[in-house]
Amino acid sequence: MESKYSIKDLEQLSGIKAHTLRAWEQRYNLIEPLRTDTNIRYYVDEHLKQILNVAVLVKSGMRISKVANMTQQEIKAAVIDAGRYQGNYESQINAFKIAMLDFDEYLFDSIFNKCLIQFGTEETLSKILGKFIQEIGLLWQAGAITVANEHFISSLVKQKLHSIIDQTIIPQNTADRKSYVLYLPADELHELGLLYLHYYLKKSGHRVLYLGQSVPIEYLKEVSEKTKVDQFISVFTTKPHFEEIDLYFERIGEMFDQENYRFFLTGIQLSQYAQGNKPKQVEVAPNIEALKESFIR
Repeated sequence: MESKYSIKDLEQLSGIKAHTLRAWEQRYNLIEPLRTDTNIRYYVDEHLKQILNVAVLVKSGMRISKVANMTQQEIKAAVIDAGRYQGNYESQINAFKIAMLDFDEYLFDSIFNKCLIQFGTEETLSKILGKFIQEIGLLWQAGAITVANEHFISSLVKQKLHSIIDQTIIPQNTADRKSYVLYLPADELHELGLLYLHYYLKKSGHRVLYLGQSVPIEYLKEVSEKTKVDQFISVFTTKPHFEEIDLYFERIGEMFDQENYRFFLTGIQLSQYAQGNKPKQVEVAPNIEALKESFIR
């Protein structure tokens, strides 16, 4: 079923201001909104993809007047070539969104590889891929992507992250080396953010025990007792639901004493949590980047 968007939705998803989008409509006839029976303007998936394409090129330095005169084939070719523009991360992120919506593996690989060449691994991950991972969550919340879109792009991003993690050399003789268990709670399957954190921990010289998806909290105790690792990191994207957070934290408090254990957590489900009953063992960060900065120096 096709999604419907307001012009504010397009603004949030593309990064182009609503008044600019309206000006483009009127001056260049880039998109023509549909209307409900009550004459309310709305947009659909094709409009979103078109605006994302245009946003990539405009944010890469191309004039809107030139883009407006290009064919769809010319626009697509230009989007793939947009990876050569230095420092304009939004254009790369929007190109990834287009690849996700169109199930276009070639576009994703082209943009990703150009980013690695132009910016290097560190900048590609921190400025582009990390932001894109957060954008996937926004697109999901807005209903702009389907399960198929999310699974498709997640599979591609996982491949890249696993490859980069495997090739990352652990620094030797790191004085402040720590050990962390990385896991997702029971029934949580969205591990892109966790893999992203895995790379930065390994690159910083820390030891990582990566447990991955859907790990019941009881297993964490067993792992800790056998490995002596007492610091845990997780990302709550869909589970536990924010209404179940207090119960989850209560179990942490029961199973792990506050003197010897630490949990570093973030995710969409925690964004609405008031933290009133948060145990001392738990630290909550507003997003993955903030969490990364809290323990990676």
